[in-house]
Amino acid sequence: MTRSQRDGLLLIITSATGYSFFSIFTKIVYDNGMGNPLDILTWRFVLAAPLAWLYILVSRSKSSADEPTPIPRVKLLAVGVLFGVVATLAFYALERLPVSLYTVLIYTYPAMVALGSLLFGERLSGRGWFALGLTLIGVALTVPNIFKGFEGVDPLGVILVLGNAASYAAYILLSGRLLRGARNLTSASVWSITGSLLFVVLVTGIRFAGESGPLPPPNIGVWVGLAGLILISTILPIITFYAGLNRLGAARAAIVSMIEPVLTLIWAVLLRGETLSSIQIIGGLLILFSVVLLNMRQRSESDITATLSASLASD
Repeated sequence: MTRSQRDGLLLIITSATGYSFFSIFTKIVYDNGMGNPLDILTWRFVLAAPLAWLYILVSRSKSSADEPTPIPRVKLLAVGVLFGVVATLAFYALERLPVSLYTVLIYTYPAMVALGSLLFGERLSGRGWFALGLTLIGVALTVPNIFKGFEGVDPLGVILVLGNAASYAAYILLSGRLLRGARNLTSASVWSITGSLLFVVLVTGIRFAGESGPLPPPNIGVWVGLAGLILISTILPIITFYAGLNRLGAARAAIVSMIEPVLTLIWAVLLRGETLSSIQIIGGLLILFSVVLLNMRQRSESDITATLSASLASD
């Protein structure tokens, strides 16, 4: 492995680690008194979008590279609005579910991406169908007493996280096709974040019309959680992922990124004292194994790049 590849490996690990704290920071915000998911959504994108654009401006001023490849900005804004929906569902799901259960269920989205690709005329291989089957079995094992009325688990939380995964899969499919062949992926991601900000503006307008606008963070604990959510789990992962992608390559980056859910489960146990039963661990492992299989199915470097670029605004 060359020095550049080693640097790329460290950058991708840094990115995955940043994303792995998303659920933890969200729970910190909830634990400290900001109980409305729409308030968390609002502050995340109101603060993240300007910081992302600041990074773009600074990086461009220091770069001597050629003009970036034109990107479909208006369409990216529209896709960003969709990601606003994705983020909203994530915050509502985390309000009702423990981090560990949310983590294993949200990783059903790669199987949904594979299934959704059939709508675009792409044929799913035997390995892909096998991975999809593993995912369904994993979900059944992960949700305790799923056949006994979701005893001990909030059924609405499960529905929300599966809706979160489905909408995220749609976001990836649309973004992947939109960005196929594009090179300036960092700017594309920032335009998508801006679209999410537009979604927040729309939601805020509706809330004000109902005479209940967003509330400011009530204490330092909420600010700490929001700062982590924005800086460590939004801005940092985007920057380090693209830097690592250039050095390591998309195929390797895809596989290395699979440490993200594993890390999230570790943080859930160490930082929040959560536990998973043996049967839930087996179910989670089946879901993660299906994700690895689906990544191995990707043989085209450009296709992997498109898919990964679409998933950068992860969570």
